[in-house]
Amino acid sequence: MTLESPIWPAQLDHLRLDSDDPAMLADFYATAFGYHQTSLPDETYLLQGPGRRLIVGPGEPGARPYHGYRLQNRQQLEDVRDFLQGQGLNTEPSPSTIFQEDAVAVRDPDGWLSVFGLPRTDLPSQKVNNVPSAVNLSGRLQHVVVATDNLQPMMNFYEKTLGYVASDYVNADMDDPTSKKVAFYRSDPEHHSFAVFSASEVRSDHHAYEVDDWNAIRDWADHMASLQIKLWWGPGRHGPGNNLFFMILDPHGNQVEISAELENMPREMAARIWPMEERSLNLWGPGWIRD
Repeated sequence: MTLESPIWPAQLDHLRLDSDDPAMLADFYATAFGYHQTSLPDETYLLQGPGRRLIVGPGEPGARPYHGYRLQNRQQLEDVRDFLQGQGLNTEPSPSTIFQEDAVAVRDPDGWLSVFGLPRTDLPSQKVNNVPSAVNLSGRLQHVVVATDNLQPMMNFYEKTLGYVASDYVNADMDDPTSKKVAFYRSDPEHHSFAVFSASEVRSDHHAYEVDDWNAIRDWADHMASLQIKLWWGPGRHGPGNNLFFMILDPHGNQVEISAELENMPREMAARIWPMEERSLNLWGPGWIRD
């Protein structure tokens, strides 16, 4: 039985990416993903686009210090705060400069920080001039995926502590319910806002932007081609989520996905199980089996 959590609905609003050269990484995302860029103190950059926002700052290249989930209103925020404390979690101050100051943050067993809050209404915006950009292309920041070397505690945390809803699992053995290798979770009707898979280490995997349709996938691919950014994987269609996709790499090797037609699921819909094989990861062609 799914835990009735007040976190539902919550949408991925923004995340932070770290770099040993924040200006370089901010310029890459501004150009490749149509972000307007604003310089903040301490070598930090606020990037804003239609339905998508990032913070880029100094730190370990490729690190993703937190994920920010947008709530609907202040009552939901207070309900979430009370719920998290009632679950026995140690809440932390929010590091987000995008959310209002009373946002609440919690860490999962691997140390990933989820921040739940309401957006500020006074964020600055500065257009990047004379830079080819995708600013007119749709693309909502939609989900993040991480790798773990300890899958069951992560699944327990997101399902039984936060109350995210499982959409799909990928199992190594279809006859063994304990052989799960991947879990996809939704915090609103879209198939997943967060996913986690079993690997040899804890690391970030990718973040994704949801676009309108197949034509938008084409337009984004053409945009990347105009910048001589090669598609790293795809185009294809995932089994879990049934979404069209392609991926590129940013300068630090972070995988970034453009996705379309992600499945919507009612809250009460039960999770399904897929086999651990290439076709589950890409119905159209080669899969990418992580380790």
